[in-house]
Amino acid sequence: MAKGLDCGTSYYITATEDSIKKQRNVFLTVDGDANQVKRMLKRQRIPFVEKGGKVHIVGQHAFNYAQIFSTTELKRPMSSGLLNPKEKDALPVLNAIIGELLGKSKGKETCVYCIPAKPIDQTREVSYHEDVLKQIIETYGYDVKVIEESVALAYEGLVDNDLTGIAISMGAGMCNVCVMYQGMSALSFSVARGGDWIDECVANDCGVTKAKVISIKESSKNLDLTKSAINDIYNEGSDEYNIINAIRSYYGALVNYLLTNLTNQFNNAESVPNFPNAIPIVFGGGTSLVKGFMEVVGEQFNQDEFPIEVEKFTLVEDAHTAVARGCLSEAQLIEEEEGEGNEEST
Repeated sequence: MAKGLDCGTSYYITATEDSIKKQRNVFLTVDGDANQVKRMLKRQRIPFVEKGGKVHIVGQHAFNYAQIFSTTELKRPMSSGLLNPKEKDALPVLNAIIGELLGKSKGKETCVYCIPAKPIDQTREVSYHEDVLKQIIETYGYDVKVIEESVALAYEGLVDNDLTGIAISMGAGMCNVCVMYQGMSALSFSVARGGDWIDECVANDCGVTKAKVISIKESSKNLDLTKSAINDIYNEGSDEYNIINAIRSYYGALVNYLLTNLTNQFNNAESVPNFPNAIPIVFGGGTSLVKGFMEVVGEQFNQDEFPIEVEKFTLVEDAHTAVARGCLSEAQLIEEEEGEGNEEST
């Protein structure tokens, strides 16, 4: 069975023909006697990792635990879209998360996972990140292939436009961009800003914790970035009003940063397609899920300053899982081609 794996800073998501599974890409260390802690976690059937005498709760259970005990520090195996160099226990945690989502391969199965494109605004390389993830997935018995995150989104979001257009994946640690013409990636890059950058900026400006900002973003049923909604729903001058306004402001700054860099990449590229018609721009990823996001995009876009004509902006269906589904479609195609090759050889 083919599987797709979206390796995000905030979530890992797997897609198969029959199901979608998600797991938060977080962990926390539980203090106390290690043996007693392990017995407690086993009794509650909570996944954990033991490393160097320390016990780490992983995934959604870690997030829930941190919400209850506010003094508990929640950690991430990844930072800004890549392996977190400050977390020495990141690899066993990722191994546990990936193993829980994928399970062991049942025979010859293909798993396609995604990595960021080369970032244009930081010096870190993607190669080590790519190799480590590949090695982890291979330990579970899969035939492993890799594609860029924005290419996976394009496979899912541009399928009705002859795989032609621009795909922008809005993640927590990074945003990834791909310019595609008839299924061929002509230009791709990433920027080291995403939902985490918004959270940090808002927290600093509003004098609240990052956890408070995340809580409002994820738990508020009324969270809406449209201007009219902010004025109608929230009490002006309240903490929530100020935080929502700041979130909207930094969403605009992030989109502007993306579009400016995309324009610069177009202008500086040695070769880009000469699109005969206006093309769509599709968005996906967890940071694009907030209501009012597309209004913010429309406010920041200026056709006169953009190097190509844009037909429309769209948010891909089920935006949070679109990258994983794009990885799945690539894995399915690989298995189909291998099956055809085996038939020809016989």
